[in-house]
Formats: sequence, C-alpha cells, structure tokens
Amino acid sequence: MARLPGVGAKRVQDFLKLGVETIEDLITLWPRRHVDRTQLTPLWQLRVGEGATVRGRVEQAQEHMLGRGRDYLKIRVSDGSGHLDVTFFHARWLKRQLVPGVEVLLSGRVENFRGRLSMTHPECEILEPGQEPRLGLIPVYPLAGDLKQRFVQDLQARVVPRWAPQLSDPLPDAIRQQEDLPARGWAILHQHWPASPNERELSRRRLVFDEFLRMSLAVLWLHRSDPAVPAPVLDVNNALITQFLQTLPFTLTPGQTEAWEEIRADLSLATPMARLLQGDVGSGKTVLAALSMLAAVGSGYQAALMAPTELLAEQHYLLLKRYFHPLGVALVLVSGRSKGGDVGQLASNQPLIAIGTQALVADRRQFGRLGMVVVDEQHRFGVRQRAQLGEKGLFPHMLVMTATPIPRTLALTVYGDLQVSQITGLPPGRQPIHTSHLSMKDRRDAYVKVMEVVRQGRQAYVICPLVEESEEIQGKAASLLAEGMRKVSGWRVGLIHGRMSADEKSEVMELFRQRAIDVLVGTTILEVGVDVPNATVMVIEGADRFGLAQLHQLRGRVGRGDYPSQCYLLADPVTPEAQARIQAMIETQNGLELAERDLQIRGPGEVLGMRQHGVAGFQLANPLKDLALLEKARDAARALLSADPELAHPEHEGLRQWVFDALNAALPGHVLH
Repeated sequence: MARLPGVGAKRVQDFLKLGVETIEDLITLWPRRHVDRTQLTPLWQLRVGEGATVRGRVEQAQEHMLGRGRDYLKIRVSDGSGHLDVTFFHARWLKRQLVPGVEVLLSGRVENFRGRLSMTHPECEILEPGQEPRLGLIPVYPLAGDLKQRFVQDLQARVVPRWAPQLSDPLPDAIRQQEDLPARGWAILHQHWPASPNERELSRRRLVFDEFLRMSLAVLWLHRSDPAVPAPVLDVNNALITQFLQTLPFTLTPGQTEAWEEIRADLSLATPMARLLQGDVGSGKTVLAALSMLAAVGSGYQAALMAPTELLAEQHYLLLKRYFHPLGVALVLVSGRSKGGDVGQLASNQPLIAIGTQALVADRRQFGRLGMVVVDEQHRFGVRQRAQLGEKGLFPHMLVMTATPIPRTLALTVYGDLQVSQITGLPPGRQPIHTSHLSMKDRRDAYVKVMEVVRQGRQAYVICPLVEESEEIQGKAASLLAEGMRKVSGWRVGLIHGRMSADEKSEVMELFRQRAIDVLVGTTILEVGVDVPNATVMVIEGADRFGLAQLHQLRGRVGRGDYPSQCYLLADPVTPEAQARIQAMIETQNGLELAERDLQIRGPGEVLGMRQHGVAGFQLANPLKDLALLEKARDAARALLSADPELAHPEHEGLRQWVFDALNAALPGHVLH
C-alpha cells in the first residue's frame, strides 16, 4: 500500500483500520452504495419530490444552535439560473469548508420549504478550484481516520482498472458457465465503477457467489477431515436429571419438552451431537442447557458452557449456581480473574460444569473428560474453536443456543453439520410488556411510574446508558445514577455492574429477589439470567445507544409475574438506525420479528458475527436476501469436493489455495497449502 502514490504512513494506518493491508484488500474494499450522478440538473429545472444532482457556488452559510447538541448548518447555493437552500444537521465540521465562494456538488431529494427549493443533508462534494466533478454511478466507500471520500475514490479509480484484470479467477469455467457468471476481474471493476444498475447487480451476483462458495468449501473441507471418533453415550435418565426436574418450580412447556426430546435422542448416540437451539428471550433455553449438562455430569463426564463475554458468563454462573445448589453439582467459573486451582480442576477427571468465555477452549485450558459443550449465542463461536477442541482429542456433544433466527441452509453453511431445534411459545403466565419511548426531557414521566409501582409494593430496574465500551466507566456511571436516586427518592436502591465480584453480584440479586431492594440500577449485565416476577418496570436510559438484541433482552427481565409490565426507552435518537431500533421495540415483542428487523437494520455480517468470526466473512452477501444463491453455492461446493476431494485437479489449483487462505486466516497456526 505504501508504494501507491499519495499513500503515506498516516494513510497506511487509516487503511489498516478498514482491514486494508494489500492492494488486493484495497480493490475488494467495496463501496457501501453508489450515488446516481449520471447527469447534472440546472437549479431552475429542479422539481419538488425528485432526486437530483446539482452544481453551484455557496452564497451564504449560517450555523444555527438549538441547544442540547442539536445544531444545524444552513447554506444557500446558486448556479446562475436559480437558488437552493441546503440544511446539514450535526455537521459542525462542514462549517469550516462550506463558506461563501466554495463550489459544491450536491445529490439529494428536492423539497419545498416555505416556498423555497431545498435539500436536507444531501451527499456533498466540495470541488477544488478548476476540478471537474466525476459523473455517473459514483461509489461511496467506508472511511476511517482522516481519509476523505474524494481521495479514496480517486485512488480506486487509478488502482482498480489496473489491478483487477490481473487477479486470477479461482472459479472453474464449468461452474461459471453453469451459473452464467461474469469473470471475477470484470465483476470487481464493475462493482466499483458500474455503467448501469444492471452491471452493478450482475457484478454483485458473481462476487456474492464467490463469498458463499469460499465459505461453503472451507467449512466442508474442515468437517471432511474430522476423525470419525465416537462421542460419549450419555445417560439421559440419570438421577441428577430426575432430581433437577423435580426441584424446578415449574414444568417444561410443550415447546421445551419437544426440543428436549430431540436433544435427548442425540445425547444417547455415540456420534457427537451438533444442534442449534433457537428460541425467543424467555423461552427457556437455559433450562435445556442445564439438562444437557446434567446428562454429562450424571454420566461421569464434564460439561462446559461458553458465553461471548465474561459478564454474561458470570450471569450464567449465578443462575446455574441457584439451579444446581440442591444437587451438589460442582461448578467452576473460568475467567481472566480465575485462580490456578480453579482452572486446574478442569484437567482432572472429576465430573463438573465449567462456565466461561471462549478461553475455555484456549490452548492453556485442558479438560480431563469433556462430554458436553453448550455455547450461548452461537455466532460468537466459529470453526476455530471447534477445531481447537478437536486438536485436544475432544469430540463432545455440542448444543449452540441463539435468539437470532437463522435459516437452516445458512446454519449448515457456517457450521457444516448442525441440526436445528426451535422452542415455540413462552412459559405460561408471561405478561405483555407495554413499551413506550420518551425523549430525555420527558424522562421524569418514567420515574413517576417507578414511584407508583414501588408504592404498590413492586420493583423496578433502571439501566445505565452505554456511555463507553469500558465496563469500568459504565460501572462508575451506574454508581452515580444509583447514588443520585438514593438522595432524592427515598427508595431502597441497589447497584450491580461488571466490576463487582461474582459473590457481590449474587448478594445484590438475592436482596432484590427478597424485595429488600425497590429499584435495581445496573449495566447490561442484567440482560440475561435475571428472573424476579415482582419487578414490573424497566427504565432504559440512553436507549438509542443499545443494540436491538440488547434492548429486547433487557426488556425481557420484566413481564415475568402476574402484573402488567412497562418498559420505558429514554432517548433522543438522531440516526436513522437508532430511530428504527426504537420503533421496532415499540411495535413488537416478538423476538423472531425483532431479529429480522435487526438483520435489515445492521446487515447479516454484523448480526451473525461472520465478519469477525466466520471462515471467510461476508462483505457483499446477505444470507437472507441471497438465500437461493447460497444454496447454489453450497451445492456447487459439495459437487466439487465429491468429484475432487483434495481439490488436486490442475483446474482447481487456484480454488484450493483460495480456500486454504480462508482457513489459514480463521485458524492461525494451521498452515495449509
């Protein structure tokens, strides 16, 4: 990269933030979208309600301050034939550039505001003196650091036409002809610089097929080499399971019972179970995880539960500690703060349950007799971790759980061999939760409701806003919020956050369950494993800062008793994505529908975690939108490996290296060539 003209040390670092290290990385840095600048429209020809691209000179520029960070910049542009008023929100950085005399190119929807033609927050390109605008379908790239859009566009315009044709095409001609796909070099070039929407879609189809085929081949290759070793045959009717079901304060729902029967059948076999368990928030997935682990422990084996973060692992530990206390089952919490003796228990043959993060399968962790693995939120656990277990000679049964609906074909593509179980319905007695959105200036209304329910003898949660990724800073913010409440409300206020020890958290939660605390202030640590039927109000401060899945998990902490429940989302959302999340929460409580909305809002790569955790990652592909193409790619992958298991045919040389590059990236230290 540093050899490219104009790319110095600082820009190299900025590109690294985008995952761009090489020229090949650069030319596969795909545009987020294209702006249609196929023609310029004179200002006098603009029509209200239509999109247009215009060129003009700034005549006036004025910043307006509304308070609370809600500022906007208003400019007037002229091209000699007419005028256009343009408004930019939250764009203080533009005021230094959009000064009178500057020439601009604007693309947006034309509106009528108080009798004047206007645009609100259009695409804006500032033209240097003598610079001609680039017209056509113009790519808009992701940026990082100090990178500017025009610089990246100019760089790609120089690099892509030169280098794309030189890349080898790993796809065999037979598959390309069968699927009517263009050459890879042509597809790369026209994904950046298409002459028409049709060209862009044709190039995208080829590149999406490549992503699906590469992932399918990599996963199938990985699983084809798994040794055919037996898994432990577990006693699914052992005394621990019987005792656990008797001590539960409820009976399994029909949906839980059906899913448990499917799991039981797998655990009774000598082949490793690989099952995906889907179910909405509160549907009872954790109970089935507990039963599965007891099947192992009651058969003399060890079990492990892996969560995506230490905070969630601790929550699972506290919940299972309550579940298993009457049974005398040994539980070990493995975290960054674990002592050597705790970790050492794993290497023994002692039946136990270990709870932690992916560190459980790291090289320094050794299990003596692992028979069952439960993974919470499966998209955080990919082929790398499964391969690490296999390297240790461990082929335990595996249950992966999620509240995110995943099409079966996609699950098979990513994990190779998963069977799917679905928990339908919710436990009886669950109450509907009325969800309201209040602006920050109206947040007092939510606390009036808290006051009302506390007076009636019920309880409430208040979630601290996600101000930082740092749990330490968020914990401090929660502490300040709790202290302020104690001073002004007279409520018995409890506090829980991730910086507290597991015992401290357990003590606070027990006081809340015993109604010795009226209002529990906490961080997102409360999103799982908390079941207090007397709590009927959830207040989420700064709700626009949370993801949709987090909001749904948090809301699921109420509505668990006999009383109607409320959830108040306190936020002033400014981005379209944040507004869409808040609106989705108001409109539905259905977790499957919310997961679909989340896929639409954020994209499948983020929701399913494949950009960071998959084999090859999806950049352009949308597994829901492109499901038919995914199935074709998977069929092609199966046919290729069936005809040429080692991909040893000379025609497959490039394909073999392409797949091995993906596996080497996902499995460091496993050099394949």
